[in-house]
Amino acid sequence: TDNDSVPDYLDKCPNIPGTMANDGCPEVKEEVRQIFRKAMTGIQFETAKAIIKKSSYPILNQIVAVMEMDTTYKLEISGHTDSQGDHDKNVRLSQERAQAVADYISSKGIDPRRMTAIGYGPDRPIADNSTKKGMAQNRRVEFEIVYETVTSNSDDGGLGSDDKD
Repeated sequence: TDNDSVPDYLDKCPNIPGTMANDGCPEVKEEVRQIFRKAMTGIQFETAKAIIKKSSYPILNQIVAVMEMDTTYKLEISGHTDSQGDHDKNVRLSQERAQAVADYISSKGIDPRRMTAIGYGPDRPIADNSTKKGMAQNRRVEFEIVYETVTSNSDDGGLGSDDKD
């Protein structure tokens, strides 16, 4: 459909031209990846709160610029915590922090429908929670660029058959 030489049945982004190597979706530029990597450690919050520190605004503004530059981008914003404290409170806090980031980005003019905020709490650590350094690495916000989800709403398993029994 999008003339990218990837057959639609294999194309995860059938309405946006992409590459075979990326399952039919556009490749994300390295500069954009670097911004999102920097954001993992650059977005800071007040302790035990979902209030973004002003020192985080420059990196968030770079993310806004990326979203303005490519209107096909949709973001999954995921919040994470370390394992200290109550699990349910950590999940709630991580959700509130992810939502605070989405709200900040939408306050700068990005359509909120282009973002999803998810809080995982301590359930997806990237480092050892038994050290201060590891806990600090686990307290983060991550960004994943998504384009679209292709699903079938038909009852025929997506085969497209119009036959009636």
